[in-house]
Amino acid sequence: METLFELFQHSATQWAEKPYLIDYHTRNQVTYGEVWKRVLSVAHLLQDQFGVMPGHRVGILLNNQEAFVEAFFALQALGAVVVPLNYRLTSQELRTICEDAEMTGLIVCEDYYELCEEMCSNLRWILYAEPEVKQPGGNVALKTLDEAHTFAPIDINQLPPQKSHDLMTLIYTSGTTGRPKGVMLTHRNLLADAEANAQVIDARQEDVFVTASPLFHVFGLTNVLLTATMQGASIVLIKRFNPKRLLEAITMFRVTFLAAVPTMYQMMLSLLPNPAYDFSSLRVCHSGAAPMHQAVFHQVEAMFSAPVQEGYGQSEASSIVTSNPLQGIRKPGSIGKAIPGVIVEIVDELGQVLPPMQVGELRVKGDTVMLGYLNRPDATAKALRDGWLYTSDMGYTDEDGYIFLNGRRDDLINVGGSKVYPQEVEEVLYQYKGISACAVKGEASELYHQMVAAYVVPEPGITLSTADILRHCKALLGEYKIPKAIYVIDEI
Repeated sequence: METLFELFQHSATQWAEKPYLIDYHTRNQVTYGEVWKRVLSVAHLLQDQFGVMPGHRVGILLNNQEAFVEAFFALQALGAVVVPLNYRLTSQELRTICEDAEMTGLIVCEDYYELCEEMCSNLRWILYAEPEVKQPGGNVALKTLDEAHTFAPIDINQLPPQKSHDLMTLIYTSGTTGRPKGVMLTHRNLLADAEANAQVIDARQEDVFVTASPLFHVFGLTNVLLTATMQGASIVLIKRFNPKRLLEAITMFRVTFLAAVPTMYQMMLSLLPNPAYDFSSLRVCHSGAAPMHQAVFHQVEAMFSAPVQEGYGQSEASSIVTSNPLQGIRKPGSIGKAIPGVIVEIVDELGQVLPPMQVGELRVKGDTVMLGYLNRPDATAKALRDGWLYTSDMGYTDEDGYIFLNGRRDDLINVGGSKVYPQEVEEVLYQYKGISACAVKGEASELYHQMVAAYVVPEPGITLSTADILRHCKALLGEYKIPKAIYVIDEI
């Protein structure tokens, strides 16, 4: 398969009668064949009414809902570039992305009408997910998905030709180091990542996935939507993450594959044990996007009675880069080894490969690596060098080749010339009974340049003693790694 639309076409043809999308909120189920017909109708409206052509950049500002899947694949059919938008951003932040991506249109649901108002001056058209629309300012063409569904299916023989290396989507980073950067990903990038992910999780047609993570993020897009679609599996759609809803969905729909970030697992654990929930259908709990502390790892395995499969990824590499194997050795705290088709190395500042147990920067090579950052040649040149993606993530390999992360290069705390990785201190804090969440960062110090500061959240009903926490740290950490300040707070 060359493109994501070909992937969808293949699955819709092969499993036409199989339930594809299951709405947690309405309990409505639609088959692959039914979604295929809707996608072709939406593509027809986009082309006929809005003039969408190959290369047009189109934003999707939607929850995890049927409309997202319809819009995503309809735009693929026309060769448009999909720009999934983070609904947690402000209207001004979304406007910045709209301008940077030179978006021509937007597909939006009622929840985010207000957010899209500032974007309208740069848009030619808006497609609303609901029949009731809000009239924006300016001369913006408007249609609804209900109208789109009345269109005859587009003739697939008349669709524009596409290649595997064509730009397919722009995934905007969070912008923690400045304004958001548009990661340019191709069909081949995402297909390669979904194919590898399907192998490492042993994905099956009888699987039931659930959208714990938002589909606008590459984690949910690749690990859930594309992987499930590739295998002909079903997907339970939950509009936005809520730990109670997710636990109910696993129980109600017999979910087999759960992909979530560590924070989500911790929020679910806070509601457990509870006899109302049944996790016997789960066969794997995938964790990514951030390190899972070992204490949480063991709690999840005990509570969900399913193996935790930790992995690591980046938007710049289409999502998943490494994973622990389902069969074989899984090492808590490790992100595993490189997925099929990807090479990961640990290198020093000169790009020399380091031996086991020495900390360096992770670099990645493979079909999953991005084209670069949109309109950011300097940032692209810094990240992509000699065919490698330099991730800015620091880590090391053990003697068995398993990779362990130490944190971001920019997160290093410089204590009088000695380097401290926040994650190492956080692991120790999580071993202290009564701490439910913690975060470690560097703060200014006149004597040492920086000092280690820890922010801790107590478990419900627990009163934490900073003196006792300090004694705990002194027993397990080198002197320069011990927090010089401990703050007890309500939440992080």
